[in-house]
Amino acid sequence: MFQGYKTRKMRYILRLLKLQKYKIVKIKDFPEAVAIGMAWGVAVSFTPLLGFHLITCYLGTWIMRGNIIAATVGTIIGNPWTFPFIFYFDYKIGTIFFFKEMNYYEFKVKFFVENFAHLFYPTLVGSIPIAIISWFLTFYFCRKFLYKRINEKNKIRR
Repeated sequence: MFQGYKTRKMRYILRLLKLQKYKIVKIKDFPEAVAIGMAWGVAVSFTPLLGFHLITCYLGTWIMRGNIIAATVGTIIGNPWTFPFIFYFDYKIGTIFFFKEMNYYEFKVKFFVENFAHLFYPTLVGSIPIAIISWFLTFYFCRKFLYKRINEKNKIRR
């Protein structure tokens, strides 16, 4: 019973990834512009600034003359299923660099409100190197993928 559920769930996830790939391929723009947009979308998803993801993403993409649609597609990396893992990883990196780690945690709203500064600032600082690394990796691989796709199309047309 549960095995069928797992395979259906995995097929669903793979289908979502495939649809995202098609969305990227269908964008009519230069590969660099699409890669810049994707890179900004993915990089901003690693920051704890939840209300400002799209604003920051669009602003960075616009300044670098990237594709806004690709930036929107890139922000899908940050979603309710990935945010807990991303924020935990950001927090751990932030405590390695500058801040002292907290010894006691409670998963209650009151705890998060009272200890906001002790949790938010290390997460913000820790997200910066992750965002920079993810920006460059996403830009490189997305651009490479799009150039490969263009070359395949040109071979078919000949």
